Amino acid sequence: MHKLNDIIGHQQNIYTLHKAIVDNKVAHAYLFTGPAGVGKTTTAQAFGMALLCESPVEGDSCCSCRSCNQVSGGNHPDLHQVSPSGAVIKLEQIHLLQKSVYYRSYQGGRQVFLIKNCDLMTAEAANSLLKTLEEPPESSVFILISSRPYALLPTILSRCQQFWFKPMSVDQIIKGLKLLSDISGEQAQMIASMAGGSLARGLIINSEDIDTGRQKVLQVFEKIYSGNIVELLQQSADLSTDREQALEWVNLLQLWLRDLLVWKQTRNKSLVINSDMEEHLVKWAEKYNSRRLMDMMEEIERSRMRLEARGNIRLVLDALLLNCGGRSEVDAG
Repeated sequence: MHKLNDIIGHQQNIYTLHKAIVDNKVAHAYLFTGPAGVGKTTTAQAFGMALLCESPVEGDSCCSCRSCNQVSGGNHPDLHQVSPSGAVIKLEQIHLLQKSVYYRSYQGGRQVFLIKNCDLMTAEAANSLLKTLEEPPESSVFILISSRPYALLPTILSRCQQFWFKPMSVDQIIKGLKLLSDISGEQAQMIASMAGGSLARGLIINSEDIDTGRQKVLQVFEKIYSGNIVELLQQSADLSTDREQALEWVNLLQLWLRDLLVWKQTRNKSLVINSDMEEHLVKWAEKYNSRRLMDMMEEIERSRMRLEARGNIRLVLDALLLNCGGRSEVDAG
């Protein structure tokens, strides 16, 4: 379990959370928002540990007391975590949380409630939670985590102190990759460039075979160019088994199209992420005009947002591949 001081990036957020503990001005409810994989949940867990720590040091956990050890071991009785059950957070889950809210804490201090992907609460669950947020017990602290705050009730938003977690810089992701995995500097640079501001995504890319993933993108790109509907629908079926893998593939495809656009406009190898694939860049840059590549980029971005919003994976990928399919006349430039 990380301490607040171990968090990479987000210095202003970390400072504010430290200060709340030191000044004894901890709010009853927080909302951590921002893109997926940038450290919201890690920070929430570190903040929770600091709030429960028996011997905090300058607003951070000591990492050695009984409470810190329990949090690290995942068995602290006063740290409650709620995650979606399937596709949603159900009313029954919020009811269970509420029972704990009104019990006295086991260790006589605060109770901390982490609700991950809180935007996936059903309407009934959200309205039930709202009642608790309106009149929270003195010793309770709620930390809501969401990549889609716009999907939350405005009344829930108004009762939370909000923290925005911005995408991480390439340098921050490189630092995280080197700390958390055995990786060379060159590979860390490439993965960080592909990670889109998300350390979590960088770690996923690193855990897989990057070259295999990029080759799969090229294979799919061949099928997109051919416009063969049967092959495109079969490819969609193959990619639709897992949401996270589908998102990762969409991200890789988006990076590839970004490189094609950059290469087509500049012919500058140093500006592309997949710089070791110059032969393929030259080939495909000749086949597509810039307008078509931009249209495909926009289609991919819409698909990524639908996947993150828990849209049906197969339908999203069907639409993406069919809308991108077909050839493009080369523009004069």
